[in-house]
Amino acid sequence: MQYINEAKRWQKLAGIITEAEETQPDPVAEKDAQAGLKQALSMLQSGEDSVKPSPQDGKVDEAAGLALGLVVGAPGLVSLLGKGVNAISGIFQKDKKQGTVVGNALKKWGHQLEDAYLKVIGDILLKAFPKTFTGQNIKDKNSNLYKTSHGVYAAMLAAAAISSGIDAAKAHSIIATGLEGGLSAFKSSEVVSLAQKIAAV
Repeated sequence: MQYINEAKRWQKLAGIITEAEETQPDPVAEKDAQAGLKQALSMLQSGEDSVKPSPQDGKVDEAAGLALGLVVGAPGLVSLLGKGVNAISGIFQKDKKQGTVVGNALKKWGHQLEDAYLKVIGDILLKAFPKTFTGQNIKDKNSNLYKTSHGVYAAMLAAAAISSGIDAAKAHSIIATGLEGGLSAFKSSEVVSLAQKIAAV
C-alpha cells in the first residue's frame, strides 16, 4: 500500500497524474461504494442484537453530550462497525481501488444512504445507552442521539477510507463535507480517533 501511494506521489511530481484527474468520479469505485455500503448496512441491521448496554450508560452527563470516545465502551459496537467497514473495503480491494477515488465515492454514497444508516445506528445506540438516550428520537436533529449517530456514521465512513490508504485526517475531511450539516457537534480528533479504532478491527 505504501509503495503504491509513494508511486502516485512521484507520478504527481512528474506531472503524469494531476490532482484534477485523481478527483474525477470513478464509476467502478462508485459502484463499489454503493454495493459495500448497502452490504454493511445489512450487516449492522442483522448484528444489532450483538450490542449490549454499555457500563458507562447513565454515568454520562447527557447535557454535555456523549463523547464519541465512550462509544468504544459499548460491548460489541466497535466490532460490529469494524465488520461493516471490512465488507466495504473488501469490495474496493477486489477491484484494486484505493485513495482519493474511494474517499470521493464513499462521500457520494454515504450521503445518499445517510438516513438509512442513521436510523440503524440510532437503534444500536439506544441499545448500548438506553438511559443516556431515553425518550430521544433519531429524527430530532437537535437531539444527542441524532448528533452521536451522525458522528459514529462519519467515523465508520472515514474508517473505510482509511482502510483504502487515505490519511486519517484527509479521510475525515472528505467525509465531513458530504454529510448533512457537517460534524460541528464533535471535534475532528474525536471522529478520527473512533475511525482509527474501527479501521483496526
